[in-house]
Amino acid sequence: MSTYVVERELGRGGMAVVYAGHHEQLDRPVALKVLAEHLAGDEEFRTRFLREARIASRLTHPNLVRTFDIAEVDGLPCIVMELVPGGTLQGGRLTRAEAAAVASGLAYAHREGVVHRDLKPANLLRGADGTVKIADFGIARAAEETMVTQVGTVLGTLRYLSPEQAEGRRVGPEADVYSLGVVFDELLDDPPRDLLRRMCDPSPARRPTAAQVVEELGATPRTRYRRPIPPTRLVILAAAVVLAVAGIALAIPRHHESAVEPVPHAATAAQQARNLEAWLTRYSR
Repeated sequence: MSTYVVERELGRGGMAVVYAGHHEQLDRPVALKVLAEHLAGDEEFRTRFLREARIASRLTHPNLVRTFDIAEVDGLPCIVMELVPGGTLQGGRLTRAEAAAVASGLAYAHREGVVHRDLKPANLLRGADGTVKIADFGIARAAEETMVTQVGTVLGTLRYLSPEQAEGRRVGPEADVYSLGVVFDELLDDPPRDLLRRMCDPSPARRPTAAQVVEELGATPRTRYRRPIPPTRLVILAAAVVLAVAGIALAIPRHHESAVEPVPHAATAAQQARNLEAWLTRYSR
């Protein structure tokens, strides 16, 4: 008996049909991407399809759709993936923070040596919690390397293809950056024009890396990462507060003659903060 139960069709394209399914033993919902019959008979493509699926299964990032398993459904090769219920971003929108997260997932894949080759809104899925994830890593490469040309098979969506990919030249991570730039131009409400211009530069060498795209998208006031204050800075700030409070305390007439002792010095910022708290408690009575 099969481990997976097919429940309903989610969509279909030239290379595969995607179903919502269920893993019986694990009681887990999954997506089943089943290779189209006219391609399953091509042994070369079938081999590459499964090889690229195995490569994609090694990728683990919150903004990438997970590949769990490789199986068969009715004798056809099938990639078992994370079920992302929110649908694709075709006709949808992206916030700047979401765009940075998508670019972060792409940068991670590139560091792992994997190039997508077919980035487009239809390959961006929104999870139940709103997280946007990139789907279908490796499948376009399998088609490209096998030079599949059967009717209905699409090696890439023309609007999003980089110039080098459209010309049939060898492509690398720069091609993904170009495609992502087109996607961002389409889906972002307030796209950063200078960044998108560089992402879509005709010359691959002049395009930023996906990691640089993340950095630039994250440099706006709304999404800038707030760095924690270094411990030494905390100590300096604590000392400044102590001096200010001590100055005020000394200016207030006292009903007793005991002197104000200094705050005990500590080796760590955390302990110094506790010492300051105790000092303030003692002398504020």
